[in-house]
Parts: sequence; structure tokens; C-alpha cells
Amino acid sequence: MEQPNYIYTNRAVAFLDVLGFQNKLKEFEDEAIQFYSDFVADNIEDDTDEDEVGGRVYYSQKATDFIETFNKAISKLDNDKFSYYLFSDNICITAKNISNDGEKSLVELLLVISELYFEFVQKGYFLRGGIDYGLFIDKASIALGVPLATAYKMESSLAVFPRIILSKDFVKQLSNHIAIDEYEIDSILNSSLVKVSCEIQYLNVFNHIFKVEDKEYFFEKYNHYISENLLSSSISESIFLKYKWLADEFNSFIETYTSTLAFYDENFDPTEEYIESIKQLKVSYGQ
Repeated sequence: MEQPNYIYTNRAVAFLDVLGFQNKLKEFEDEAIQFYSDFVADNIEDDTDEDEVGGRVYYSQKATDFIETFNKAISKLDNDKFSYYLFSDNICITAKNISNDGEKSLVELLLVISELYFEFVQKGYFLRGGIDYGLFIDKASIALGVPLATAYKMESSLAVFPRIILSKDFVKQLSNHIAIDEYEIDSILNSSLVKVSCEIQYLNVFNHIFKVEDKEYFFEKYNHYISENLLSSSISESIFLKYKWLADEFNSFIETYTSTLAFYDENFDPTEEYIESIKQLKVSYGQ
């Protein structure tokens, strides 16, 4: 019997969405149309050959920045372990459940998503989504299986806030990869990757701080963009509550980080001055 072309294998599947991105798509299109119009206006009485200046094109710098932000984080993925797709404001990332030399792909997936989250934050965007685990057909142009449908449902119905929901099946697999007898530093940092709210488990995106060199910059950017979105959404309660939730999460992480986690970072020696400066970066808001 010939080997089938399309085989199910176990995969972790993440489906991510950019919060409030529909308005951004319109901005991109308007910018592209304006770029085209400016070119026509600049050259309408000019004999310059279009080919010499790239021709008349629709171009959006904002759209380019969005795509390059995605590419910057995704480029670090090992193609032997991960596949990824970008379609409009939706991002799909799949991961094989393998472990080589202590390198765990499921943990790595969460770390990459945390990095991707921060990359988008620096552009003023916030992500939400879901991650599931199960049998999946993952080919160059084909992504098919229950985990993708489940991750999509979690993103659309459970995420609500700018957070990444983790299914029970994914968390079960993840727990198998975080050994009890690991070094204390690994155990503490890995265990802080997942947060729990009632029956919902979700990714602690702020854990990316341990991968960042300029740690004050990390906290400053989160503070700035969360505060900015709280202010801009002050006339819409449904949107305001999403960023209020994120502000509370951020403030809670700063409290935990400055009291315990920062002192477990073997690559960084937090000074008292540093700890105090980070405490000052909690987001303040009022209704």
C-alpha cells in the first residue's frame, strides 16, 4: 500500500487575531490609495517613464510595518518544528510535539507567541487567540483539523480580552514537558507561563521579560500602549473593559515580578533602584 499523501499527526495549533484590526485594514487601504493618488499628481505633467520610478502602485507603509512585525518574530522559528500562516489579521502557528536536547517545542511555542505579542504591542496592536492540541494535517498550503477549529472558537468566544486561551488538551501536553525535577529557575519560569481564571487557562505574555535585554523598555512600552488604549476607548465601555483587564494583569505581573520573579533571573541582577522604577510603571486609570 502506498504511503498516503495527507497524514494526521499531533500538533499544537495556535489561532491569533489582532484586536480591533478591521479599522486598521481600512487605514491601510486608504493609505495605499493616497500613495497612488500622490504619485499620479506628482507625475501628471511629468514625462518621467513610470518604469523608471517603479510605476503606479498602491502602497501602504502601515501594512508593510504590520507584515514585517509578524516576520520579525516568526523568522526565529525552527521550520522543522513549526509552520505558520498569515491571512489578513489572523495568524496560525502549528508546532510538533517534540523535544531535542531539552528543547521543548510546546514551551517554545508559548515563548514565541509572547514575543510576537510584544512585537505587536510596540506597533500599538494587541493579540488575542486560542491554542489547542490534537491530530492535524499540516502541509505547505493545507491546515486541516479539529485543533484549528477549536482554537478559532476559543479566540472568538472565550478570549474576549487581549489574551491567549489554552485548551485542556494543550495544557495536559504542556505539563508533560515541564518536568518536576528541572532546575529551580526553569521550573519557576516555566510554571509562570500559564495563568488561571476560574475554568480558563491562558498564556502569561509578560513572561517574555526574561528574554528581553532592555527590561525597563519592555515595561515602559506596555505601560504606554495600555494607557493609550484605555484613554482612546473611554467612550466605549465594551472596549475599555478589555484594556482595563489587561491593565490589571500588567499591574499584577509587576507586583509578582518585583517581589519574586526578578530575583530568579540568572541573567540579570535587579538593583533596588531598578525594582522601584518598575513599580512606578503600573498603569493607573479611572472611569
